[in-house]
Amino acid sequence: MALNILYRGPAERGQHWQTLFAQHLPQVKWHNWPEIEDKSAIDMLVCWIPPRDYQQDYPNLKVLFSVGAGVDQLNIATVPKELQVVRMLDPGIQQGMTEFVQMSVLNIHRDTLAYVNMNQRGQWQQLPGVSTAKRQIGIMGLGNLGQAAALGLQNLGFSVHGWSKSPKVLPDMQCFHGNDQLKVFLQQSDIVVCLLPLTDETRGILNQHTLACLPKGASVINVGRGEHIVEHDLLNLLNQQHLRYAVLDVFAKEPLQADHPFWQHPQIWVTPHIAAITQNDSAGQALLANVQRYINKDTMVGVVDLNAGY
Repeated sequence: MALNILYRGPAERGQHWQTLFAQHLPQVKWHNWPEIEDKSAIDMLVCWIPPRDYQQDYPNLKVLFSVGAGVDQLNIATVPKELQVVRMLDPGIQQGMTEFVQMSVLNIHRDTLAYVNMNQRGQWQQLPGVSTAKRQIGIMGLGNLGQAAALGLQNLGFSVHGWSKSPKVLPDMQCFHGNDQLKVFLQQSDIVVCLLPLTDETRGILNQHTLACLPKGASVINVGRGEHIVEHDLLNLLNQQHLRYAVLDVFAKEPLQADHPFWQHPQIWVTPHIAAITQNDSAGQALLANVQRYINKDTMVGVVDLNAGY
């Protein structure tokens, strides 16, 4: 099957994937945006953010591959109904996210940020700790990344429970769902990890009301989307000592402004959206395998049900 793929993204990644396809699927013609002569020939689009007006400019487009695990950046409401949307189920992304969540939870669990602050003051003080089994971790969002992060934390000995929009049944984990069970989920979470997709329902979900449901001294890790958190509400609850720490990897506006109060806050650890970065090698293999499935008329991995819950 002759296919034309259009890639839009970092040039180094595009060259890497173009070479990979030339070696393994030479019948597929690879195009790097914007160098495309006949837009009507494009069958597949690989990108994070599609070109403007792609719905009209690429009339024969059949598949839109996201280079990330999420698809909320695509404005799903404007995606043509006949177009298949496929998210990147890259084992490298999953591994990276699991590692980052484990690292962040352990740093909170062992008061690393407090010790870093003490280092800067030349202060010698030992803080009391608790066992991992007594530390309750709540995962918001039980998709592939959320489930992998939960398992990784369980393997470290933490007690883990989850919350999602729709009911989920997972081994060895209590699962809550829906707005009616959100409060009780939060009340049991010493550390809450947000791995939700961004939707109208989840925008601002971590606000004064919901964050106040967390136990006093609880902490927040946000690796979902920056818009999940109402920033001034988070700052207020940190300053009031209701919340102990916040680890923030995503922000409503990126890069985070140099004068943003998050940078200098002693209870906040900022990272520059690096929790789970698409790995060129493993992601390229995942994309190659999915295109091969398409050619074979098999079901691709990661096809998005646009009506599914999180």
